[in-house]
Amino acid sequence: MNNESKPRLARLTAILTQLQSQQILTAREIAEKHQVSIRTVYRDIRTLEQSGVPIVAEEGKGYSLVQGYSLPPVMFTQAEANALITVEQLIAKQDHSLTSHYQSAITKIKSVLQQSQKEKTELLAQRIHIRDNDYLNQKSQYLVILQTAITQFNLIELHYCSMQNEVSQRVIEPFAVYSTQGNWLLIAFCRLRNAFRSFRLDHIQKLKVLPECFDPHNMTLPEYFEQCRQKYLTTPDIPLSPPAHTFAISDNKTLEKPMEKMKVEPFKVIGITVRTSNKNGQGLQDIGALWQRFIAEQLLNKIPNKLDNEVYSIYTEYEGDYTQPYTTLLGCKVSTLDHIPEGMTGKVFAGGQYQRFVAQGNLNQGVVGQEWNKIWGMDLPRAYTADFEIYGEKAQNPDSAEVDILIAID
Repeated sequence: MNNESKPRLARLTAILTQLQSQQILTAREIAEKHQVSIRTVYRDIRTLEQSGVPIVAEEGKGYSLVQGYSLPPVMFTQAEANALITVEQLIAKQDHSLTSHYQSAITKIKSVLQQSQKEKTELLAQRIHIRDNDYLNQKSQYLVILQTAITQFNLIELHYCSMQNEVSQRVIEPFAVYSTQGNWLLIAFCRLRNAFRSFRLDHIQKLKVLPECFDPHNMTLPEYFEQCRQKYLTTPDIPLSPPAHTFAISDNKTLEKPMEKMKVEPFKVIGITVRTSNKNGQGLQDIGALWQRFIAEQLLNKIPNKLDNEVYSIYTEYEGDYTQPYTTLLGCKVSTLDHIPEGMTGKVFAGGQYQRFVAQGNLNQGVVGQEWNKIWGMDLPRAYTADFEIYGEKAQNPDSAEVDILIAID
């Protein structure tokens, strides 16, 4: 049975719930969510309107409910109730303010559960345990305040202790927050540095929300992560100074000019990883976040037994071609994998035959991505074992950079 023939009442109820949960929805978003045609969405919206649901259609924008309209609480399935309980356990290891507010919210949600669901969720809560490496992270206490400041565009006065134990006072424009390795980080425009910076919430010593507001930044979070990936070599707060290019080829010579084909010798890498895919721009967001973490946690300085300071972005463990899921590893070549820091991954790559490409130009204008688009359109005998980018000395000037891209071939 396809979704067009799915019981219509269930779909109408789901669409109504969707409308209540978001400020505005397009017909395409509804169609994709329920895997139906746009025409079916139009019919469903008319049915809801005829049933007395006050839906507002905004030309060129989408659908929304009349402000103030609400329905009685929805019923939860057991799987949905289990998911809520699991999240409760997960965030208990995170920010103090988030934990407090979530527990308050979950208490209200539990009040609408059926008695049998309450019994099962209470049992599940006793059977879930989240283990952390407490020595790697500390709880923060400002997440909820910052979330509000982000949505209201309030300036923040910050007393911050950096990873190098340097204390500073700054006024910042909060932009976004994200979590990595058990720590919450704030992305904000720092008026002291006149640039975007990342701040670990557990390193904030004091925080004050100022009455002044700032103009919203015309940028999405994925766009910010992509800018970080392109600009990471020039971030003032985290200086990186890679030496000359030392990527090993079969004759042990340094690459000085583009080559059509080359043999890569086996090598070892330590770094951080993410599992992602190129579908719907997910790779752009996930890999951008990986670069942001690499910068914020200064991982370049924490990788042991490095052979040099060149940064490798390696794409491996493909499930098929480039349209299928794969793993990205961001790190450096090392002499040994004997000591892999907690939270990092060590891998050995077998090397082999490679086709070399060079992305040349302004990194801020996306030359690396443009080169990948060309590669994806080529008829190459790709092996899909491990492809990678190398950010070395020639990548330090973002206005006129060179980034090597090596593609494994059969």
